[in-house]
Amino acid sequence: MGAPAWRLFQDGAADAAWNMSVDEALLLAAADAPPVLRLYGWREPSVSLGLRQAEPVWLRRCTALGVPVVRRVTGGGAVLHAGDLTYSVVAGLDTPELPRDLRGSYEWIRARLIRGLELAGLAAQRSRAQAGADRLELCFAGATGYEVELDGEKLVGSAQRRGGRAFLQHGSIRLADDSVFYRALVGEAPRAPKPPGLDPGTLRVALAASFAEALGGPLRLAELSTPERELAELRRDARRQSPLLAPPLVLRRSRPPADTQT
Repeated sequence: MGAPAWRLFQDGAADAAWNMSVDEALLLAAADAPPVLRLYGWREPSVSLGLRQAEPVWLRRCTALGVPVVRRVTGGGAVLHAGDLTYSVVAGLDTPELPRDLRGSYEWIRARLIRGLELAGLAAQRSRAQAGADRLELCFAGATGYEVELDGEKLVGSAQRRGGRAFLQHGSIRLADDSVFYRALVGEAPRAPKPPGLDPGTLRVALAASFAEALGGPLRLAELSTPERELAELRRDARRQSPLLAPPLVLRRSRPPADTQT
């Protein structure tokens, strides 16, 4: 009997606290559940901060403008979510289709993203490394060499959190012109590819097809299980009390987790 089919979550737009809490709930339950590809949007322009990132000086503008802010359990710089499509992949480290190591899993997922973008009509490719990119305040201000670029500019930024038995990788695909949002909060916008004019629904279908192609069969359309939803609700409630703190992430029977970002 083969491994359980991967699950596909085609989620709609939700608030920042819920989006991050669902990803984390899936990670907490990953050791006992099939792998997941989750695709989702953001109900309103929002900001996600890296786990260990210091609060940027421009954060006060978020409060003044009513922009929701959430802290991820993954590392890296701030991501401004405005018209992007976000993906997450959650899987056990023993998932047979995936390399067990961090770099291998990054490259496997990146290949799926590039192939999905190709199926959607975009000639994306592996990004080129830029010195100091891993220390930048904004995720899209530079590339470490593990990302995806289009027309020489960073199109996808990702971050991964690993435990002893499972990992979460999620990332933003910058599809729309978000320069006005960046300038309102930060004062300037990172360089970006010209907005590709791609309908997010088209890209959702293409990404699911890319993963199915690599896995040798279709993903099973699914929703959160009852335990996963309960975990997500608990984490969302904790976040609403302290938006700038990520609730503690305890991976059952795991070694201390590590994270990386691109």
